[in-house]
Amino acid sequence: MKKQLLLVVSLCAGFVACAAADSRVAVYSPGQSQPVVLTGIDNLRQLTLDPKLAGRTWWPGTVIAESLATAVQQDQQRQLLARLSALSADFRQDNDLDLANTVDRVRGQLAALKVTGRQFVSLDADEIRLQAGANRRLVGDYSLYLLAKPTSVHIFGAVTPTGAQPFLVSRDADDYLLTHQRLSGAEKSYAWVILPDGQAKSVPVAYWNRRHNEVAPGSAIYVGFSSWSLPRAYQDINEKIVSLLTHRIPD
Repeated sequence: MKKQLLLVVSLCAGFVACAAADSRVAVYSPGQSQPVVLTGIDNLRQLTLDPKLAGRTWWPGTVIAESLATAVQQDQQRQLLARLSALSADFRQDNDLDLANTVDRVRGQLAALKVTGRQFVSLDADEIRLQAGANRRLVGDYSLYLLAKPTSVHIFGAVTPTGAQPFLVSRDADDYLLTHQRLSGAEKSYAWVILPDGQAKSVPVAYWNRRHNEVAPGSAIYVGFSSWSLPRAYQDINEKIVSLLTHRIPD
């Protein structure tokens, strides 16, 4: 569990070196139901420098998603929810009601998520300009989700309560979890931190293994199921959940 989870998903159909291709970017702003559509954006550099977006988003957490990848991710969400329902039913059949209730709570959190086919590319204009290969071409249909600079951290998983809580400067994941009660079957020694750019890592949160792992604003903290609580067929469930969390649309 000490290994870092760097979850990088890229559908090559989305970013293709094609000299004569059109792109369409639907830009979603917080609080607006209808997107503004940008056309004629050939690459990421043009997108990040577009005057219509100037000062309107916090680029480190801005999500760009490709339409075909979104369909794939939404299907994976449905499959994951079905597996969690099956896991809960197995626990209830074995009369492990506390574990079943924990699974149901986590499933409810994930069912409420809005996910998208996030493309794990940098949207930092300087990095795009300076790094070879960073200025990916845009081909096809995309969604861009804007957000203000976050002031909170979101808690998910086998704990209560969950949801957003205020960002605290220089605090570790375990600092955020001090006031949260772990549910039956919860992992106590490690948690996952999903950074605003979509990267995820496992971090120690127990008194015996604590190391400084400062949590950035806009991050999500996921407390997973302990390995001992999961049947053999479900040992990968935490990784599946973390992957889904990396694809959530920012609040």
